[in-house]
Amino acid sequence: MKFIIVPFKNFKLAKTRMRKDLSARETEKIVERMLTHVLEEVSKSEMSEANFIITNDKKAINIANRFGVKIIEEDKQLSESASVDCASKILIEKGATSVLRIPGDLPLLSFKDIDAIFKEAEQSNSCIVVPSKSGSGTNAMLRTPPDIIQSFFGENSLEKHIKEFEDKEAQYKILENKNIGLDIDCLNDLEHFRISHPDNNKYKAIS
Repeated sequence: MKFIIVPFKNFKLAKTRMRKDLSARETEKIVERMLTHVLEEVSKSEMSEANFIITNDKKAINIANRFGVKIIEEDKQLSESASVDCASKILIEKGATSVLRIPGDLPLLSFKDIDAIFKEAEQSNSCIVVPSKSGSGTNAMLRTPPDIIQSFFGENSLEKHIKEFEDKEAQYKILENKNIGLDIDCLNDLEHFRISHPDNNKYKAIS
């Protein structure tokens, strides 16, 4: 069974780099719009058989409920990697054979991008890694089985994930996708996004 997991910290702590330049209220509005968009697109996937968010944030849970995304509620959060690996173990018990991790900060994500990952995994019989725009991060990762390697989200995660796949002699493929590769972490990212995507009105004015 193919499942999707969206890890989400909480609204009070998300995007620490953005908070240096924007107010907490502005930052949380941007985070909410991105998370809402991601969960809506995840819910449209035609290939995922169940979709989950792992979080302890009540507002995020309410958003997930609007789109029929199931909840894995955490007691405490150690790191994103720990959350994803914990969720993957839970989903294995629910019958998952593949788990796709999608972050909650992809403003251009489409369900078609999500299904393209599942299709590529089937065709190549491999795990899939989608790099960030910078080329050093991991913006999506599909593992088959879900615990074939551990997660290393954070600095230089792409290199770490590739090494782990190779150390485990696991079949993997790097899939470039500009919509998944673009995330927003700081004010510069947001301003670049506004300039390069002037027709996207969700992030034009936040007040």
